[in-house]
Amino acid sequence: MDYKLLAVDIDGTLVSSQYTLTKSVKRALAEIKNKGVFLTLATGRFYGSASAIAKEVGINVPMIANDGAQIQDVYTGELIHFRPLDIEIAREIVKNLGDYPLELQVFLKNCKIFGGRNYRMVQLKKFLRRRRILNFRGVYNYLRDFGAGPVINAGSNMGVLKYITEPPVKLVLSGKPEVMEEFRRVLEERFSGMVSTTSAIKNYMDILAPGVSKAYGLEILTRYLDISRNQIVAVGDNYNDLEMIEYAGLGVAMGNAPDAVKEKADFITDSNDNDGLVKVISVFFNGISGTKLKSAGIEHSI
Repeated sequence: MDYKLLAVDIDGTLVSSQYTLTKSVKRALAEIKNKGVFLTLATGRFYGSASAIAKEVGINVPMIANDGAQIQDVYTGELIHFRPLDIEIAREIVKNLGDYPLELQVFLKNCKIFGGRNYRMVQLKKFLRRRRILNFRGVYNYLRDFGAGPVINAGSNMGVLKYITEPPVKLVLSGKPEVMEEFRRVLEERFSGMVSTTSAIKNYMDILAPGVSKAYGLEILTRYLDISRNQIVAVGDNYNDLEMIEYAGLGVAMGNAPDAVKEKADFITDSNDNDGLVKVISVFFNGISGTKLKSAGIEHSI
């Protein structure tokens, strides 16, 4: 197959567990772009958090951000597609949070609303819990991507309501597993068919407009680029990558992906800490033969 688009998740796929890009990954991506292949990132991250790394790897088509709800040119700022949550549904979900002890973030097109007093302090505490495993570059990348950017501190989850004055791209909840599961049941009972949910991080839940996923974003992008889904290679590592892995002509799971994701993939590559993405490019864009798949660290999963 003559693949024309490589769609890559960021966390757990493109970057290592230290939040760094290896030289091998950068070189491999540059090589396929020189061959005329389209490159995009398909991420659950907030657009502002993902745009810096998108520019660093030099994507050459619009980026899929917010799990497919926002497709935007990172160089010109042109908004290609935008499908937010209905504003009244978003407000009702926040009201239903009530006294649930869950952390809330509301992603808008250009900023975040945080249901707490100090978003950056919360991010700093999360960073400090894992600082020993990050090198200097990883520290910089983490703070740039997750600590910077425009944020409104609402003081409390209910305080968020007065700042939701436009349809949000998505709501992000996090907390203890048992509390998350209890609130998931609330969503299913009261908002069935009104929202979609997914997850990219353990004990987190993203709430989006119905039907929105990375696969949805890829479908929009294929029409924009005038290519078919069979010409896409999609690579990811987590549950919010499932739909796009199944949608693409070739869906690849990282070696660090959960078993449920690997089971849906056409191929399984190495981990993000062992240049799994480079091996995907070597096999499917640089013509390594099928007999060399295992030596390249890739397994057929069908």
